[in-house]
Amino acid sequence: MPRVYVGNLAESVTRDDLRALFSKIGKVGGALVITDKVTGRSRGFGFVEMIEVDDAINAAVYFSGTELEGRKLQVDQYRPAESSGNKYRGERKRRAPMKRSTSNGTASA
Repeated sequence: MPRVYVGNLAESVTRDDLRALFSKIGKVGGALVITDKVTGRSRGFGFVEMIEVDDAINAAVYFSGTELEGRKLQVDQYRPAESSGNKYRGERKRRAPMKRSTSNGTASA
């Protein structure tokens, strides 16, 4: 399912609010508001999964800049890390093993 990024959310916006808003464009598969692990408060952004690709594109165009609970939304089509062109995003880079010094001052692997 295509995802849409929704930014600049007011702290009071819930996933149900996002689902209701985006259902005006088409069928919504799911909605998520990202929260802080420690405080549980909204981090100000979330994602909405639309059933149809065309609905996701239309929602991104239609809702970008519209106001929800006093804040102008920033809405963009979601692009997963794999398609961003950065082959290391989401992967850990491996470091070369460090050489240890021996007691006689030479290096060993």
